[in-house]
Formats: sequence, structure tokens, C-alpha cells
Amino acid sequence: MKRKFLILFALLVSTILMANDNKIVADKKERDLICGIQPYKSPQWATEIELSNSKKLHFATVKCMMLFYYKNSMWHDLGVKGKEDMKFLRVQDYKSLKVVDAKKAFYVFGSRVIGPKGDDLIPFKYKADAENFIKENGGTKIVTWKHFKLNLFDYLNL
Repeated sequence: MKRKFLILFALLVSTILMANDNKIVADKKERDLICGIQPYKSPQWATEIELSNSKKLHFATVKCMMLFYYKNSMWHDLGVKGKEDMKFLRVQDYKSLKVVDAKKAFYVFGSRVIGPKGDDLIPFKYKADAENFIKENGGTKIVTWKHFKLNLFDYLNL
């Protein structure tokens, strides 16, 4: 009986841990370093950068995260000297809300959907989902990591 309980308990704990791996969870006290918004208030838009020192930084939107990524020289106090200090960049698929590697996602630009800071890039794991989103919500184009440059994020006006 004791053994069955321990097995069930272990399964429950591992299920909870796996569920949290599929979501970006920001602390209620944390503020986006770029725009000052608390990411936990709009969890579907939250993004995350994990630094090489394992510290996780949360952002309210894709554009806030990307401005941090490109303007990282301002954050030496966090242990960020450059892009090489950022181990993982994560976004959430707009359709499923599951975590996606930001460098592998497809982003819809120019849709009618507005994020917590206005115009933003809407991330998707699959290009087909991004294409369907454009059919339903408009959008100028689908962009990928290779399209990202600082001037794109400056253009989005933070």
C-alpha cells in the first residue's frame, strides 16, 4: 500500500513539473526590464530568456524580449555582457500556449490582435497555424528568426 502511494505521488509530482515546463511562469513581483509591465498579468503573452547563469528573465511581449536581446549591453548588473550570455529564448505558441524556442517560431506581423504593449509579433510553433491566424485576424507577413534585426523592433515602437 505504501509503495503504491509513493508511486502515485511520484507520478503526480512529475506530471506537475512537466506541465510547468510547457508554460512560462513569471513571478508576481517581476517586471519587464524594457517596458515595466508585470508579465504575470498577461500570461498568454509572456516570454522568457534564460541566462547562462540559469537566471530567468520574463518579458511582457515578444518585442520587449527582443529589444532586451538586441540592447543587452545595458544589463551588465544581471551578468549579461552580450547575446552569448543568453542560453534560451522562449515564447508561447499563440494557439496552444505551449513553450516554443523563440529561434524556431513563426511570427505574424501586422495583425489586428493587440498585445499588452500594442502592436506585436504573434508567435506560433507551426507555419500553418500562423497562416490560418492571418486568414482570421489579418497580418502583413510571417517572419522568422532570420528576419529579426534591431531596426524591426525599433519600427514596432515600444
